[in-house]
Amino acid sequence: MLGIALVMAVIAGSFASMGAWLVLPFSGAEWVLLAYCFRLGLRNCRIREVITITETLVQLERGYGTPEQIYRFQRAWVALDWTESPIKGYPSRLSFRSHGKEIEIGRFLAEPERAALASELRKILFDSK
Repeated sequence: MLGIALVMAVIAGSFASMGAWLVLPFSGAEWVLLAYCFRLGLRNCRIREVITITETLVQLERGYGTPEQIYRFQRAWVALDWTESPIKGYPSRLSFRSHGKEIEIGRFLAEPERAALASELRKILFDSK
C-alpha cells in the first residue's frame, strides 16, 4: 500500500505542479478508499468454517480466524440442503437443516468447490450409516 501511495503521490504532485492542485485531495480520497477495500478483502480471506462430524453430532464452527459461532446438530436429524439459484450466474446455496433451524455453509466458496463439498458431505453423512 505504501508503494501505491507513493506512485499516486508522484502522479498527483506532478499534476498539482502544473496548476491542477485539486487532484491532491481526490488522490488522497482514492487511496483511502483503496486501503479500506484492501483491508476488507484481507478480512474476508480469513473466514473459516470447520465442520466436525462424529457418530452422533454435526458441528459447524464459523469465524474470522477463531470460532465466533458454533452450531450443533444431531446427526440423525440433520439434512443437507442444496438449492440451485433460479437466476443464471448467481451462486447455489448449501445448508444444514434440522428442527426448523437452517445454517448456510460454504458461502465464500466458488461454485465447483461448493458442489464438491456437498458431494463429500453427502458421502460422509448418509452413505456411512
